[in-house]
Amino acid sequence: MKLYQRVAIVTGSAQGIGRAIAEGLAREGAKVVIADQQIEAAREVASNIEDEGGTAWATNVNLMRLPEISNMVDGTIDRFGQIDILVNNAGIVIVKPFVEMTEADWDLQIGVNLKAAFFATQEAAKAMIRDKLQGRIVNVASTSGFTASTIPSVPYDISKAGVRMLTMSSAVQLAKHGINVNAIAPGTIDTELSRGAVDPQELVRFGEERIPKGRLGKTEDLVGAVVFLCSQDSDYVLGHTLVVDGGWLSI
Repeated sequence: MKLYQRVAIVTGSAQGIGRAIAEGLAREGAKVVIADQQIEAAREVASNIEDEGGTAWATNVNLMRLPEISNMVDGTIDRFGQIDILVNNAGIVIVKPFVEMTEADWDLQIGVNLKAAFFATQEAAKAMIRDKLQGRIVNVASTSGFTASTIPSVPYDISKAGVRMLTMSSAVQLAKHGINVNAIAPGTIDTELSRGAVDPQELVRFGEERIPKGRLGKTEDLVGAVVFLCSQDSDYVLGHTLVVDGGWLSI
């Protein structure tokens, strides 16, 4: 097991990409914190992990409130003694024409996707530095951080480009403390979030016609990349955003 006895927080892990990542880290031996506002769903994920022989704990967190981010970190340390890994996965997309996007729409997407990742990284890094841990922080960016989305969601694209720069800049600042910060950039993945943003039939057609791999991504397609970035195998990888998109950005 690559992550045996390491402690990992995965935000937004009650469903979709976050759930797949949390379950994948647990299979590699990590003790996983399922951090999500959907607490009943989070508890179900934690229970499933434990049923399979892993260790998990669900905690309710609203990432738009900085004290709750601190509580998430403190609660993890109280329960497991340390934090080795943080995966900033929580995200939201609002699909709306550019000229109709409101201040509230902007604040929510920038807040959840970028601001929360910044302050969760800050809080986790403080704990890692204090405990002299060789920590790993992995941000979930998007191919939308490289190129404009085909759906109308400008603040989402901006937030994910910001996550890429957060990854690079924080990696430079935290490297001297032995903390590696990297990111993955999923392409179009078949999740509740994507199905809520685009008609499901159009999603399938996009995967078949536009993605070189010939299909939409699955949440499990992302797990190996995250495990790699959380393990000692990636010790000399810092500030990198690993694209996992079936080849879409290559065309």
